[in-house]
Parts: sequence; structure tokens; C-alpha cells
Amino acid sequence: MTKSYELLDSGDLSKLEIVGGYKLQRSSPTSAYGKETPGIWKDLHATYIKNDSGSGHWNFQKKVPESFTIEFSNLTFKIKLTPFGHIGLFPEQETNWNRIREIGKKKQGLEVLNLFAYSGGSTLACLDAGMSVCHVDASKGMVDWARENAKLSGLDSKPVRWIVDDVMKFIRREIKRGKKYQGLILDPPSFGRGSKGEVWKIEENLSELMDALMELSESKPEFVILSCHSQGFSPLTLERILSSRIKTKGNYETTELYIPETSGKKYPAGFCTFFKKS
Repeated sequence: MTKSYELLDSGDLSKLEIVGGYKLQRSSPTSAYGKETPGIWKDLHATYIKNDSGSGHWNFQKKVPESFTIEFSNLTFKIKLTPFGHIGLFPEQETNWNRIREIGKKKQGLEVLNLFAYSGGSTLACLDAGMSVCHVDASKGMVDWARENAKLSGLDSKPVRWIVDDVMKFIRREIKRGKKYQGLILDPPSFGRGSKGEVWKIEENLSELMDALMELSESKPEFVILSCHSQGFSPLTLERILSSRIKTKGNYETTELYIPETSGKKYPAGFCTFFKKS
């Protein structure tokens, strides 16, 4: 098994990473600034080139396995170079995973709903912290990927439900069942499609989703992690989305997500509000 992840540098709409020993360059629309250390942007294994339709392709300069595993944040992840440029790891979420672990030290057995859960980093952190998880994503391939990550991390025997479904449809059914959750995690995309082609637009659907989640938590969740990468949804906006709905006292931590670079700079990687009940 190969190890670790490093973000070496970013700039000129790209980022330069070492993933499991492989040097990768990926497009990055947030990197609208100059490179910090331009001399290291060479001797690459692969470069991801994005096209106008939102997809793209990898240009391989050296051989890279179809998939491999790395250790990151005391968890094990399967890495794949997908046609959309994702690799199955989101290092900017490590701060949230550590927050989850801190909660788990004080409160065991919380039931957590993880939506738009992708390859399952937050699910793994919850399981590792002694929580039970309902992991929901509209893509069967991504749910299978997350299950594999759980097995690789030695967490596959922990209490988890793997759900392939449209997020809103699943939540409505959970409300009818009278299901309750103490923890809520979501990192909604700007645009997406459900398991049967349902359309998700964050500016149109996030408010409805948050109202439904308050029903599932009686507006008194133990914790909520709400992050996103959409223009118009600043850290302050995310905090107000939560604070206007949560009916219990607690602390809010509202931040910009980032990945530390070996250059010493911080790579901007979205926004987040974290709520923890007092």
C-alpha cells in the first residue's frame, strides 16, 4: 500500500499534488493567482485537462495504476483518476473529520445522516468515532467506492446503512417513518442529478433540504457540518442558514476550507459552518 497525500503548490488555475507517490496536476478554478514555486511543476505522472462540458481527460506522462490506496488522516482510501478529475479524496475535510472525532470522545452512539456522501470520508470518521451512520449518495458507483473505503479502513463491521437514492426523496421517506438523527453532515453540489434523474440546484433546493433535516433532528441536532463550494454561499450565509433553523444553544465555527501546501500557502477549497450543541 502506498502512503500519504501532499499538495505541493497551486496557481494559474491548476494544483500540483503528490498522491500515493504519483505527481499529479489537476485543473483548479479557484487558483486564479500565480504559482508559488513554478520550478517544481515538472516530471509529472499525469495531468488532468478539463473541457467546456465539465468533464475532461487525463494525459499520462508516466504509468499510473487504475487504482491504488493511500493512508490519510488515519484512514485508508482507494484512489482512482476519474474522468471528472476527482480522485476520491477531499483533504480539505480533514478538519471536520477531527471535529467528529472530538465529539465521539464525549458522546458515543450518535446516529448521523451523511448526505451527498461521495467516497465516504466523513462516514469513515463517524464510524471511527463510535457513531452509527446513514450514508446517502445518488451514485451507486460512489456508494460502492465508500463501502470499499470502509473495508480498507477496517470499519466495515461498524453500524452503517449504505443508501443509493435521491437525497430529498430519501429524507421525505425518513420523515414519514419517524426516523431521527442527532448528527447531520452535508456537502451539497451546486448542481447534480438524483438516482433517477432528479435535478438538484443548490440555490433552489438547499432551503427545502435544511427544513426537512430540521424535522429529522427536531431542530435540536447535536452537531451539523454544512460545507459547499458554490458562489453566493459564503461562510456567513451558511452560518445563517443553520442559525435561523436550529432551536438549541450551541457554538458555530464558520470558516473557509483550505488545504495546506508544502509551499507554506493555503489552497482555497470551499466554505464550512460547523455547529455543536452546548
